[in-house]
Amino acid sequence: MPKSGSNASNTINTMSSTLPALPVGIVAVTGASTAMGKSTFADLTASYFQSAKVAVHTMRIETGRRRAEFSERNSFVDLDEAGKAANAVGAEASLLDRYWPKMKAGIDNGQVNVIDCGAGAQNFLIRVAGPTGLAELVAARGARLWVAVMATPDAESARQAAALVGDVAHWMPGAEVLLALNHTSPTHPGLDTPQARAVAAILDPLQVRRIEIPFCGAQALAAFADSGRTFHEILRATPEQLMRWSGKGELSALSAQAHLAAWWRAIVDQLAVVWPFAAPNR
Repeated sequence: MPKSGSNASNTINTMSSTLPALPVGIVAVTGASTAMGKSTFADLTASYFQSAKVAVHTMRIETGRRRAEFSERNSFVDLDEAGKAANAVGAEASLLDRYWPKMKAGIDNGQVNVIDCGAGAQNFLIRVAGPTGLAELVAARGARLWVAVMATPDAESARQAAALVGDVAHWMPGAEVLLALNHTSPTHPGLDTPQARAVAAILDPLQVRRIEIPFCGAQALAAFADSGRTFHEILRATPEQLMRWSGKGELSALSAQAHLAAWWRAIVDQLAVVWPFAAPNR
């Protein structure tokens, strides 16, 4: 049961006071299918770094029809243009090249680039990062490229995630890999079920960092999904703001905020182990 929403803003304040930044240059959030929570995790990753006062540049690699769903502040690579780009100099890399100078400058100044890879974009990323040695280019600037591979707790998703981890290791050997297992239903992740055992048999042998994303109760993610607000804004919001952004009554909105705060803390506590902020970025 999450604590009262009155503690939600303290979650952010604790982050900003205790976590300076690591030299993480790029975090690419990937997954082999749709509806896995990739965009949500990309937004949370951005918020995690921003909580430590680290500047973040967010890029979405998606089909053009989804452009309107994202902030105009985000860079956008249209996957629908990948076919044409295949015949350009540099092939698909030409689509990312227009943003690369900005990304390089950001890395040099301690900024983190978070790339949200929509369905199918993981293949685009590999086709760009492999030939260009993207991880090595980031390493040459004193930072690291991380690839977060999303999975849900079912056997097929686990198999797809394991295959993607293998592809990243083969084509992007200089990249660090984080496996993020997203629990999209309220089933307790510790239950010993045939499905859980099947997933464990696939994922446990992988030699990569791993975090567990818990189920977010009270429809808290959906409640504020259309508000356009960041996690920071929601966790710090007043009851009046929460009611306005969710379109719900005060008690429902406060409950959703409290559940969101508990979900946020459960994830960022794990991210702090993966990316332990021990020294200034530069």
